[in-house]
Amino acid sequence: MRPIALVHALVVVLLFPAAGFAQDLKPVALPKPQLEGGKTLMQALAERKTMREFSDQTLSPQMLSNLLWAAFGVNREKADRPGTGRTAPSGMNRQSVQLYVLLPDGVYLYDAQPHVLRPVVAGDIRAQGGPPTTAKAAVTIAYVADAEARSANVEAGFIGQNVYLFAAAFGLNAWFRGAGVGGLAEPLKLTAQQRVLYTQTVGYPVKK
Repeated sequence: MRPIALVHALVVVLLFPAAGFAQDLKPVALPKPQLEGGKTLMQALAERKTMREFSDQTLSPQMLSNLLWAAFGVNREKADRPGTGRTAPSGMNRQSVQLYVLLPDGVYLYDAQPHVLRPVVAGDIRAQGGPPTTAKAAVTIAYVADAEARSANVEAGFIGQNVYLFAAAFGLNAWFRGAGVGGLAEPLKLTAQQRVLYTQTVGYPVKK
């Protein structure tokens, strides 16, 4: 390893000791989303709420697949123009928001078209994605977009509501927030043009 590269690697480890290199992870092909189950839409709307406490119980691969598809998955081929439609709308179908998925083993980028998680960085950085009560929750989603994407905030709001309704339908807690998200730019390896808009934590309730 060249001296400059070695110094860079040491800096990364010192600044982010829980993080590793993306090559330590493999892409994750998610199970096909299940389109049945859960509560009705009206029940989910009635029970939608923000809950800020989470257990450390992980989501099954199927539940994670269903969650990400509900958030911003591909649900159709566009009839009036080339491309695909998603479960949340976006201005001019730009689909400008990217979902970075913080899991216990690392950070992944959700690639909706093949429904796959692409590795970004290895290691558990969930504690950097929110308050202490979110550090061991099943998953935190970081909503990322280019700084010049004008409709990105609205788009993120649509996606966040999808996540809330999914959580309500399947007995999960969810918490959408915009405070304290700027510090994730470095551990997520974002470019200078990208920014974290919001984060949203999802997980099982604390057992009483």
